Amino acid sequence: MTPICVKLFDIPTVIKDGKKITFPLRKAEALFYYLVVNKKATRDELAFLLWGELSERKAKKNLRNTMYKIRKSFEMDIIISPQKHIVMLNPDIDLNIDLDIFLSDSDNDIEAYSGEFLKGFLVKDAQKFDEWLINTRENFKEIYISKLYKRINESQLKQEYDLVEKYAKLLIEADEFDEKAHRILIKLYSSKGAYNKAIDIYNKLLKRLASELGITPELETKRLYENILLMRDSKKKEDLSNKEFFYGRNEELQFLEKNYKEFVYGKSSKSVLIIGEAGIGKTRLKDKFLSMVDKKDVYIIEANCYQVEEDYLLKPWNTILDKLINIIKIENIDVPVLWKNIISCIFPVFADESVQLNINPVEKIDSLKYQVVEDVILSIFKKVSRKKKILLIFEDLHWMDDMSLSLLSKLILHDENNNINLLGTLRNVCSYKIERFIALLIKYNKLEKIFLSRFTKSEVEDFLSKALPGHRFTEELKNRIYEETEGNTFFLVEFLNTVKEKGNINFMTSKIQDILKSRLLGISDDGRKIINIISLFFDEASLDIIKEVSGKSEFEIIEIIEELKNKYIIKEIVQEDKISYKFTHQKLREFVYFEQSQTMRRLLHNRIGSILERNLKNNNSDMLLYPKIIYHFSNGGNKLATLKYSIKNVDRYLDFSHELFPELTNVPIKDKGYLYITKDKAIKYLNDIEKLLDEVKKKEGLTEDIIKLEIAFFHMKGRYLIREGEYDRGIDYIKRVINKSIEVGEYRYALKGYRQMIYYSIQTHNSDTMKKYLDLGLKLARQLEYKKDIAILLRLKGVNKIMSGEYKKAEEFLKESIRMFTILNQDEDRYSLNIAAAYNYIGEIRRHNMSFSTALTFYDKAIKICEDKKVIRGLTIFTTNAGQAAYDMGIIIELDSI
Repeated sequence: MTPICVKLFDIPTVIKDGKKITFPLRKAEALFYYLVVNKKATRDELAFLLWGELSERKAKKNLRNTMYKIRKSFEMDIIISPQKHIVMLNPDIDLNIDLDIFLSDSDNDIEAYSGEFLKGFLVKDAQKFDEWLINTRENFKEIYISKLYKRINESQLKQEYDLVEKYAKLLIEADEFDEKAHRILIKLYSSKGAYNKAIDIYNKLLKRLASELGITPELETKRLYENILLMRDSKKKEDLSNKEFFYGRNEELQFLEKNYKEFVYGKSSKSVLIIGEAGIGKTRLKDKFLSMVDKKDVYIIEANCYQVEEDYLLKPWNTILDKLINIIKIENIDVPVLWKNIISCIFPVFADESVQLNINPVEKIDSLKYQVVEDVILSIFKKVSRKKKILLIFEDLHWMDDMSLSLLSKLILHDENNNINLLGTLRNVCSYKIERFIALLIKYNKLEKIFLSRFTKSEVEDFLSKALPGHRFTEELKNRIYEETEGNTFFLVEFLNTVKEKGNINFMTSKIQDILKSRLLGISDDGRKIINIISLFFDEASLDIIKEVSGKSEFEIIEIIEELKNKYIIKEIVQEDKISYKFTHQKLREFVYFEQSQTMRRLLHNRIGSILERNLKNNNSDMLLYPKIIYHFSNGGNKLATLKYSIKNVDRYLDFSHELFPELTNVPIKDKGYLYITKDKAIKYLNDIEKLLDEVKKKEGLTEDIIKLEIAFFHMKGRYLIREGEYDRGIDYIKRVINKSIEVGEYRYALKGYRQMIYYSIQTHNSDTMKKYLDLGLKLARQLEYKKDIAILLRLKGVNKIMSGEYKKAEEFLKESIRMFTILNQDEDRYSLNIAAAYNYIGEIRRHNMSFSTALTFYDKAIKICEDKKVIRGLTIFTTNAGQAAYDMGIIIELDSI
């Protein structure tokens, strides 16, 4: 008879004659497993184990019935009772049990432990069985861990390091907090020179211990990590001279080095642009230069510009400022909280969560003037550069947006002390904006250009002989290589890489495409899958995302990446506890990307877009992810998701909220000092979204989601048109927002539409229209019990009464608004500036009524809120009004400059 197979590790199963045994009762299954482990037991023991809460008579009756049901399930006497009080498994029946293999000293004992004992197995109303299960599970786990350590010791003695790695990984899977196992793996990787893999293991352990246990690694683990950092740095220094073959560009290198020394020692140095075609060696020259210079006296801050981000304002500066804030923290440089609050409205990395004011999400504060933000950025750079000089490096400067270029030029031009220099790489075919940027810096003697040309025929021959001194190249072969590469460095390097890997290639028939293809032929299937994933990212792919997309473990990915790094296809980027990967050259990425089918690319782009979407936090930092989400969904053909995030992104760029504290005049809301993109750019953004919206509507129809997006777009476009003074068109869009929102029950947008009409009415001093939309808004907000909206509208109702000269009623509405905001502030401190605004308006009422002293009291309250919250928005208006009241009162006061 075929043995009955019993699997107790991982999810338990019992197989008889190829069919799974299904137990009629969970306690019958528990009884069988207990006997499989213990072989036999007394009736008293089993009754107490499974029915301990019942009387002895009833418990034993249940035991007899359960034993009968087990026999019936197996259709044999699998359980017998040779003596009245003893119950055991029938020794005449052949059982194949994974537990027996595990407890033996056979070669398969480790493999038999396929997961925790009786994984996921639960029994109701059997406390004693649960206790036995937990204890037994832990006991077997300890035996498993003990066996693994024994195997590791044996493998180390035999120098079977692949097995050491395998068993150490199994130990970590069994107990993710086992530091000894982590140390074994870290030591193993460091002994192989795989320092980054070792460091990654430590960082994951560090993060796990901190997040789940709130502790740090043991001292022995920390010291091991520190030693590996020293070993890695030492190895890097040893390898600098041999790292990668570098040919020529001696004059360029000498100039860069001389200019850098002059910069460091305070002499007359200039910013430098390395200019040349794609693949000519701009980045390689920059990297070679950086490997040769002493960096201890200079902060080197580097960022890339990408083509897909060219239309996204200030994107490259997010990376620069992220690194700058780390320098500020490490060097303990004092940056005023007010500066942080100003800059964080555009660059979330500067947000100081301990003091930052949360802005009311229902109504934004008046847009911060970009000039103020720009001035603060320049001041921060000036402050940091007093500590050490700063070398800013921008790769592919030709993809930088207009506003980023403007900020960069101002930073360099305003650096009177020569403390900040630029090193940039740039294509030789430039747009007008780049030419204008270069001309401006040259005009003020702040810039030098280095032009890289292709290698001549003689230089190519010299390149070949020095790169592969042991390889014989015929004259015919040299001519062919020169014709195919035309002296372009990238293609030359790819030819040579192929020769190194393959030993030789048929240069006489190989075109560049074939060379690139042949470079990828030796890559494993897993390696090809990983580079396909990485090629989907225009910048770099994090280890976490690769893990999620590929479905592979971190250990597997790191091993595969080692293969790709050794072939110089992928390079690793380590930033604190984050590891990312990118191609060694953009042309390689493009080749791998377009080698995949469009169907596969779309599928993967959508998956990555969904992963990034889950990382959104619904706060200001989301603006950093929007361009990447749009890129992936757009390339994935997901027009609906592309539309959704394009609207969110452009809404952020336009950032044209009306002033929170408008002056009661008929002056249109337009101020070129605000963070405000050009009219042409704004129109392009809006037209692109409108076109995409039309395409989505044609394809999907007017679904609920599309109607909501259409409402969001109408709201955005209406606000923009009103800001530009096109009132009739703008109001038409806002009215469509209101009507559609009410029609589909999207009431929050209806309230936004009402408020927009109210703001417009304030600016045009139309109190009747303002009253109409205030009444509609308050009625809807009260029906829905939206307290935040009610409080805002009550404040605006007070403004309306001021406009009509009904000061007593105005003050009543303003005080009711303050009362409601104060209550809301108890739950979340988000409405202090709304309270300040209301105090300011009450101050205005008292000033109009010639009660100057009490007016000053209310202005002071508004000013104090701004000072306490370290914000400048609104402070100008409050202090100006206070100054006016004091002047009217006959008092001269000094106002601090803002």
